[in-house]
Amino acid sequence: MKRVFLTGASSGIGLAIAKLLVAEGHEVWGTSRNLERLPKTPRLHPIRLDLTDRDSIQEAFNSALAEAGYFDVLINNAGAGHFDPAELLPMETIASQFQILVFGQIQLMQLALRHMQARDKGLIINVSSLASRLPVPFMAAYNGAKAALAAFTMSIQLELGDSRVRIVDLQPANICTEFNQGVIQSAKTESRYDAKIAKTWKIVEHT
Repeated sequence: MKRVFLTGASSGIGLAIAKLLVAEGHEVWGTSRNLERLPKTPRLHPIRLDLTDRDSIQEAFNSALAEAGYFDVLINNAGAGHFDPAELLPMETIASQFQILVFGQIQLMQLALRHMQARDKGLIINVSSLASRLPVPFMAAYNGAKAALAAFTMSIQLELGDSRVRIVDLQPANICTEFNQGVIQSAKTESRYDAKIAKTWKIVEHT
């Protein structure tokens, strides 16, 4: 039986992982911004987490760790997307994507690493994306953030080569989940982009 800290456990890939792990008998501390969205099931412990808030990240991990006693596995899965021309992306939007997809994940990695290094064992799985290597048009902030997470993960892999703590960069392709429904799009863009935006979004929606 493993004790797992899993972010983004209320939908999509995270929910599927949570259900699989508890079905296999593992204890999962699953996070969501809205605890009402987490399924009420034995061995799934709800933890509120807002990746845009550094204090929330620290509090969520520490409170879960106090309850669990230790973690064998951290799965950094939570995410968000934005679909718009890179030329028109506000800096606030880009910063938000990087906070959720990079800085928040790194903060959790650091918290978990200190704990796992002290125990001399553990596994961290960062769910980046194939988009880090094969970018999706009109998702430049998402692509860039996932590439940054992948590079950071590989850097830690090199640093911990002789450690019993393992780091995995998981790069799934587009999977048909509720994620696309939550991708933010601006109501208006420049007309020169309209046709390509419509064509690209149709492909994204149906893959």
